[in-house]
Amino acid sequence: MSPQKQTLEIRPDNIKVDEILSGPACSWDRRIAADLIAEMETHLAEKITTLPEMRRILAVKGYQGLRRRIEGEVEGKSGADALRAMALGMRSYALERPGLSAATFRNPVIDSPEWREAGSELAQTVFGVFAQIGLEGEQAQHALRMLRSLVRGFVLNEMALSFLDSLDYQRSYELAIEVFIQGLSAFRPL
Repeated sequence: MSPQKQTLEIRPDNIKVDEILSGPACSWDRRIAADLIAEMETHLAEKITTLPEMRRILAVKGYQGLRRRIEGEVEGKSGADALRAMALGMRSYALERPGLSAATFRNPVIDSPEWREAGSELAQTVFGVFAQIGLEGEQAQHALRMLRSLVRGFVLNEMALSFLDSLDYQRSYELAIEVFIQGLSAFRPL
């Protein structure tokens, strides 16, 4: 009889930060984790011991950063101008901070009261902009889902930019936002 291999199930909730840091000296993931942990512990004045803790903190920070970006972009603007500014700010934030943007995606590991509160504050900001153009409730939720898909799609395509693609992504995105804004009229009764 041959001995059976014993396997250890590796899940994000059972990986300890110390295990990542004890890997080979040249490991890129070790260096990234060490940098993230050092920065987070400096700002939070507490020790982070698990990946779920790190994910929760990054998700909250991502929501808060995106909310601040949107608030800054829409300041002094209203209606379609505010919506346009919000959409451009969302894309810029995702391009500048892809890790924080990705950290905000819903995941049971990061679900916490702090994450839900940060998400609620972001939602209030975003829905306030949609309300300026007459979209509220379910209509605003649909519009947000469409906008998030538009932002994520453009960001992912831009990050995987092909050297064969000669069009400027900024211009393509601006055109897409104009089509999106004009398309929101479909929500209004004829």
